[in-house]
Amino acid sequence: MANLFTLNIAGTLAPVDSDCNANALIDRAAAALNGDAAPVAAEVPDADALRAALFTRVAAGEVAAADAAAELKAIDAQVAAAVKASKADPAVLLLAGEPATRAEIKRAFRGADSGTSVAVASLDGSTEGAITMFRV
Repeated sequence: MANLFTLNIAGTLAPVDSDCNANALIDRAAAALNGDAAPVAAEVPDADALRAALFTRVAAGEVAAADAAAELKAIDAQVAAAVKASKADPAVLLLAGEPATRAEIKRAFRGADSGTSVAVASLDGSTEGAITMFRV
């Protein structure tokens, strides 16, 4: 038994898209609903540039050498948090009004009956739709 996922967008009479691959359909749903406002992965700051700027401030006397150690730790923490965020799946659609990743949208169908629909929306909430799963 396989699953067939269909996408309906508010204001249309027929399904806009369908696919047996949930990830592929969710990606196309995100593109259709979000338009140009596609999700963007978190940007990782340049740690070397941040450290160089700090050392320049220390050399200029703006920051005491003792305080520089604490600021270096803060830079390392900031970069580590950004790296972790960049590896995480970005939210692609709204699910029940909350930003959701592809995996979270797929989990909404886990154990559900054929014909189950999940309401989704663009990240800004301006366009709504529904993904329906059929067992075929």
